[in-house]
Amino acid sequence: MKGKRYCALLLAALLLSGFSCVQADTLTVFPEQILHEVSPTLYGIFIEDINCAVDGGLYAELVKNRSFENENLWNPRHADHWDAWSVRKQEKASASLESILPLSAQNPTYLQTVLEESGMLQIRIQGFGGNLLRGGIAVEAGKQYDLSLCLRFDDTAAQTGMVSAILTDAAGNPVSEKASFRGDVHPAGVWRSFKATLQVSETTGAFLTLEFAGKGIMDADMVSLMPADRFGKDWPGGGMRADLVEALRKLHPRFMRFPGGCIVEGTYVRSNAYAWKDTLGDTAMRREIPNTWGGMQTMGVGFFEYFCLAEEIGALPVPVVHAGLLCQARDAKDSPLTLEETKAYIQDILDLIEFATGSVDTPWGQVRAGMGHPEPFDLRYIAIGNENWGASYFSRYAILSGAVHEAYPDITCIVGAGPVAEGGLFQDSWNNIRRRFSEELVDEHFYMDSSWFPAHANRYDSYPRTTKVFLGEYAAHEPVQGNRRPNNLYAALCEAAFLTGIERNSDVVVMSCYAPLLCREKEADWTPDLIWFNENSIYCTPSYYVQQMFSNACGTELVASETDGGLFQAVTRTEQELQIKVINLSGNAKSLTLLLTGVGNQTVCGQVLTGEKEHVNSFARMDKVSPQEIMVTCADGKAEIELPPWSLTILKAVLTK
Repeated sequence: MKGKRYCALLLAALLLSGFSCVQADTLTVFPEQILHEVSPTLYGIFIEDINCAVDGGLYAELVKNRSFENENLWNPRHADHWDAWSVRKQEKASASLESILPLSAQNPTYLQTVLEESGMLQIRIQGFGGNLLRGGIAVEAGKQYDLSLCLRFDDTAAQTGMVSAILTDAAGNPVSEKASFRGDVHPAGVWRSFKATLQVSETTGAFLTLEFAGKGIMDADMVSLMPADRFGKDWPGGGMRADLVEALRKLHPRFMRFPGGCIVEGTYVRSNAYAWKDTLGDTAMRREIPNTWGGMQTMGVGFFEYFCLAEEIGALPVPVVHAGLLCQARDAKDSPLTLEETKAYIQDILDLIEFATGSVDTPWGQVRAGMGHPEPFDLRYIAIGNENWGASYFSRYAILSGAVHEAYPDITCIVGAGPVAEGGLFQDSWNNIRRRFSEELVDEHFYMDSSWFPAHANRYDSYPRTTKVFLGEYAAHEPVQGNRRPNNLYAALCEAAFLTGIERNSDVVVMSCYAPLLCREKEADWTPDLIWFNENSIYCTPSYYVQQMFSNACGTELVASETDGGLFQAVTRTEQELQIKVINLSGNAKSLTLLLTGVGNQTVCGQVLTGEKEHVNSFARMDKVSPQEIMVTCADGKAEIELPPWSLTILKAVLTK
């Protein structure tokens, strides 16, 4: 509400002041002069597990290191497998991590407890935001949480053993009811899954405490806790955090690119490459791998869940697979796949397409159906490689994309143009692409200073219209403040100015998405980011609102428009409506006269995003910068509107002719 009051006061102050520094401009719109169709997939999202975006974020799992597989990518140590777990109390008992007879060979480490007669051992488990003094599992009074774990009792423990689970505060006081699992299961020595629902009595950052009691050997693995009200709880991976899914839905994305980014490539070693088949099926069977950006990838959100999420939020899925190369921007330890190995890798990509689109009569379509989705997913695109360049990339891309085109001619392949916006590498990539892959969709990535974006709003005016562009990663970067680049209003408005050029050129730029999308507070690997979250809440940045406003006011056709001032603008239409976007990227208010043919007399509704250029949102002030509703009176196709300094204004006018 504070943000709304600020905006209202700002607009009122400008009106009362008579706009002493107001500059006058005119925007003339010609709705009947249609320039070209607007790409129906122009605005989308890109999900990569950076900044704890997925594990510790989008994924609903509240337990960190639930399967004892955590390790550091750069310095693997056995001690890391204890990460987030600590022995709290023991009497005539011991605990160790073993891998002799695992629940799954994909994730071999498990907890083994050995208890003497009447022994007892307590272990506390942290959440992603926790430490030894603070549990970090955010729970809310009155809500329920689904607990699941796998246990194995030897012959002795099967007679007297008991494992209990309870949520406690930092002092060890219970904040939930207790769930108990007896060892008298048959046969003994077999892994079994146990489930319970815990009702919480207090809002706090909790520990999950496991207590082993009795005599004998009791093993545990895959200890999981998830909110009962999570999104997609029936999906094999277990579900997603509902508030983050809702924030993604409100962006109205037309497509969703996943799962990377750098993480698809393996980065430093080939064994760490993202293997989509390892992300299917029961979560215990999904191979966890160290994340390029830190921590582990549980794969609880695997390819099936990504496809389901895209479908649920109305977005086309755009999966990314590696091109046989490790990340070229890093000091890789392994060599690329040989050309012969690349040819063998073809089948993996073809199997992925069959998994997404094949009928239930196909082998991989049957796998998809067995996971709960018999109908095919609407897969139309596949990206081969991420930020790759040079002969080593294009030779492998030719092999892989050629195989896709032959087997699935309706699938559009996406080719990378490298990680930069300009220069020799960029030009060399485009020369290769225009000569060899001109029918492909070209993935451009660039992160530039904020001022670069408005200065290059006409970037795509001169692009040939034959080869189409996917702007797969971009963001305006402000100078670092403290330990991060701020998501301030100025950066967002610079991106908005650039997006008017994207809309004007949406006959050649057919897809675009900001990056990164999500960031957990105190876990930032890269800034800025679109959405910030902690254990309990989220806030959206000014850049988020720019994306949302543009996506929710994107017509089907670009129409002619002209202005005589220093404004950035673009106008689209549908059959019934005009969508007018205007950015005032200055510290002076401006008075704008709108001349709209075919509109007549009406009240035009819209939104304005404004504030001081350095303003940012935060957990303390989540809506300091947020869109405010406005109404403008239009008489005989003419309207007068005041544009605040540092503002994005979007109006929607009903077409009456």
